[in-house]
Amino acid sequence: MLLVLTYTMMKIFFEGIFSNLNGAFGTKGNGFESYINDNLPLVIGLGIFTAIVMAFFIILSYAFPVAYLKLQEKETSFTTNEIIAEIKSKIGKIVVFFIASIFILIPMLMVAMVVCFALVFIIIGIPLLFIMIPAMVSWYSLSFYEYISTDSGYFEALGNGFTLLKQKFWPVVGSSAVMYLITQIIVGIFTMIPYVIGMVSMFTSLKDQHPGNTPDLSGMGIMMTVIMILSLFMNFIFQNFILVNQGIIYYSLREENENNTSKSEIDLIGLQGE
Repeated sequence: MLLVLTYTMMKIFFEGIFSNLNGAFGTKGNGFESYINDNLPLVIGLGIFTAIVMAFFIILSYAFPVAYLKLQEKETSFTTNEIIAEIKSKIGKIVVFFIASIFILIPMLMVAMVVCFALVFIIIGIPLLFIMIPAMVSWYSLSFYEYISTDSGYFEALGNGFTLLKQKFWPVVGSSAVMYLITQIIVGIFTMIPYVIGMVSMFTSLKDQHPGNTPDLSGMGIMMTVIMILSLFMNFIFQNFILVNQGIIYYSLREENENNTSKSEIDLIGLQGE
């Protein structure tokens, strides 16, 4: 559903863009502004509906790995209905986490990113970026797992997530960086293939174009639409790999802490009377 809506939106957008370009080449064109005005109700309606559907799928894509791993912690065999029931029971907390993060956590992460990009000009920002990006992704994800999997409040979950990140900073950041790099390479390869094919096709058609004729730019719009849809599809799929990776990190660190707590309590036996 999301891919179909995205295709429709991109088709309307690129038709408007290239009708304006064709007008610049000497053909009759209403221009991009008039094109949008003629289709304004459709554009607004599709835009709102697409935003709602996208928000739903983003929440679902984040909630599914959390619910799956939480059930996996309790039992090794469970049904799809149990996963759906777990997601429904946590949907309120998921929405609260995303809304709160928009106003609290995401601005903090954006400030950190701006500082790192500013430091790029003095070289030190380049290695900082390779550390900060996976570190911020891990902090966000670990806090999300903590908030959904426990009874912690939002700020408490942020604090616990940051504590887990600091506990084994370099292994966590390294694992996150490797997984993020793998997914981006795969997504980049799949999106570059239609891009290269489309560019070769476009330059070939322009080379064969007779002088004085208006170039046909419809192929460019189709190519960019396909790239956008393919990129969106691949990102939704491989987002699950990153979330599962973060879930494994979360449960591994939590299990280690719980075991360490138990060991500490055992070590204190016989010392309490001293």
